[in-house]
Amino acid sequence: MSGVNIPSDSSHLSDLSVDEMIEEFGGTVDSQFAKKSMMRRFANVKPVRGTDTLINRRIGRTQLAALQAGVRPPATKTEFGRQSVTVDTVLLARENRSMLNEFQTDFNARQELGNDQGKELGKKFDQTMLIAGMKGAYASDAGTPDYNGAFGDGHTAILSSAGDELDPDLLYKGIESVIVSMQEQDIDTEECAVFVRPTSAAVLLNNDKLVDKDFSGDNGHFADGIVKTIMGTAIISTNRMPNAAITGHELSNAANSDFYDVSATEALTRALVLHPDALLAGETIPLSSDIYFDKIERQWFIDSYMSYAANYRRQDACGAVRAAS
Repeated sequence: MSGVNIPSDSSHLSDLSVDEMIEEFGGTVDSQFAKKSMMRRFANVKPVRGTDTLINRRIGRTQLAALQAGVRPPATKTEFGRQSVTVDTVLLARENRSMLNEFQTDFNARQELGNDQGKELGKKFDQTMLIAGMKGAYASDAGTPDYNGAFGDGHTAILSSAGDELDPDLLYKGIESVIVSMQEQDIDTEECAVFVRPTSAAVLLNNDKLVDKDFSGDNGHFADGIVKTIMGTAIISTNRMPNAAITGHELSNAANSDFYDVSATEALTRALVLHPDALLAGETIPLSSDIYFDKIERQWFIDSYMSYAANYRRQDACGAVRAAS
């Protein structure tokens, strides 16, 4: 306005420092990641420091022998081996904001960005863990040292005909056969979880053999219509289990032979049974966040990033039910 002096004193401004902005934004990302990631609670993610490779030692099964009088007791060799996973990629979520953007003053903008970055990182983390479990289910023990039967192949059940995965009885039988196969190898399936996509979870709801853990026989039906266990194994519905081929996964590269890509055949998996010991997961950079202003580009950068990788720890603790086509 003409003739009006506008004060230029900015000594009383209460803008947050960049450090405070990082702390607030980072906390939102952490909270959202913890809320959205289910596999973070299921898999034991170990820190990887001083190296890029996490190693899990394997030991074969001890052999027993009967002691006989006058006969030297036989000695049997117990093999040792290893399973490993290499962390070699940083997964990044980045947002660019202009110099005069509302980001500098609007708290909601930071919260929304933090929520979205945490959600996307959580979804990708879960997908990666489920892919590793899927690879284990289809893996063979062939070519590994003779562990005296301590480890076996992954467990698979392939449905006979197209559309069988939409039949509640046939899908149930497929999952049942995988669980029984694991039990035959002394895997504690009560510690396992059955991961299915929402479509398969809805199919299973129509099988009267499934009950909620609070099910009462007097009801004569599902308690609240919620399926929670099958043969004592918890069912978890998630849309993060791949149902289509994946090429160019962010963590796939030449060094790991595109391990995290999913073939069209693997994408036919309709149920995945995993024991907590099934996965070998390592993390070099925990979920971190940063906010900084670049003087050359004159814009804000808002980053959330982490560096992790996963492999199957033991394939006999993984099982999959696959559709025919």
